[in-house]
Amino acid sequence: MNTTLYHIPYSNSVPDELLALYNTSFPADERRPVDSILSLIDNHDSPFNAYVIKADNGFAGFITTWDFDDMLYVEHFATNPELRGQGIGSDALNMLMELADKPVVLEVEPEDSNPLASRRIGFYRRHGFMLHSDYKYIQPPYTPESQSIEMKLMSSATIDPDRARTLLYKHVYRAG
Repeated sequence: MNTTLYHIPYSNSVPDELLALYNTSFPADERRPVDSILSLIDNHDSPFNAYVIKADNGFAGFITTWDFDDMLYVEHFATNPELRGQGIGSDALNMLMELADKPVVLEVEPEDSNPLASRRIGFYRRHGFMLHSDYKYIQPPYTPESQSIEMKLMSSATIDPDRARTLLYKHVYRAG
């Protein structure tokens, strides 16, 4: 399957499939409000970027990122459930890491929290990511109605987890 990654330049070019997949792939407490995503896409001074994953020119998923000087943070990454297991996610992640040319950082649920969390961590480990299992990390809430969530950081190269947390809290979650 031919996998490609397309940058979304403006909110009016966000496919409906992306928003539908976003809403079904992540629990409410792990989702940024959609209007916030659309505003970030249109703010070209923001380090936020959104990408559509296409497989054989059809919608296959999406990735949202924050591009900082010394790391690329993957905020959300999802592939169409009907297309999973075909290497599309692997291809997209490899393309993103090549594009980033710096450490890629992401949050995952703790390995023992559910069977899917363990599979996700295994997926990222197969792509060279390391789990910062001893580092205590809490994902702040996106909205006043949301809950904070215990997560773990993973990275494609050695990072300073404190620095990563500071960047994420300040820019992504605006939590200090």
